[in-house]
Amino acid sequence: MKIVAVDDKKLARDTLEQAIRKAAPFAELAVCRDAEEVLALPDLSSLDVAFVDVRLPRMSGVALARELKRLNPRINIVFATGYDEYMPDAFALRSSGYIVKPVTDADVAAELDGLRYPPAPSRYGLFFRCFGNFEAFVEGKALHFERTRTKELLAFLVDRRGAIVTLREAQAVIFADSCPNDKTASSYMRTLAGDLKKTLRTYHHEDALVRSYGKIGLDTRRASCDYWDFLQDDPMAIRDWRGEYMDQYSWAEETKATLLM
Repeated sequence: MKIVAVDDKKLARDTLEQAIRKAAPFAELAVCRDAEEVLALPDLSSLDVAFVDVRLPRMSGVALARELKRLNPRINIVFATGYDEYMPDAFALRSSGYIVKPVTDADVAAELDGLRYPPAPSRYGLFFRCFGNFEAFVEGKALHFERTRTKELLAFLVDRRGAIVTLREAQAVIFADSCPNDKTASSYMRTLAGDLKKTLRTYHHEDALVRSYGKIGLDTRRASCDYWDFLQDDPMAIRDWRGEYMDQYSWAEETKATLLM
């Protein structure tokens, strides 16, 4: 997610920056002092969200928002200001939200969760690579797993494309070759599920995991994946396909076979 924040007052600007970095730690953030700095940024059409103070020198925040919307119709404008009398102008521009200062990370998180134009999941968010060996990335950096089986559990859930499975189903696949006793495997599966939740929480993507008693799955709206994209005829995923799929896991051969058909 690409975000720009603009406020001409240093204290307010620093507070806004801290709130955004806490609410969206993996976002690409540009912080500006006025409209001129914002409009000088490269590739404005790729911005997802702009947090804009209404009262800016020379060009007002409302005028800046209007210009940003002209250049990028799907940009989400969130006004962050100490004055609520500008709210009618903000909504006339079909802004995404309006925060009255002082801004908190909770305010920012609430606005990001309710954007008018939610950014599509991309390879710069939570991304699963299935072609070749399986890997999981956040903002292009590989996730670290304390247990190799935790990573395998995640790979299994990615392979299931959002289907909710029981831990027993996952256990039957993951331990198909090693065959520990059922009681030990069941206990370990619960440990792996907890470890996966902890890992995703560390990278601020816990919301991608769906859990209920004895069941687990992924919310495919919260991540992207070359395998999922391939099934949707995405040109980039088709280009990346080389006949290799989660090569480190023998159970993935069945899906690989269907992709080769």
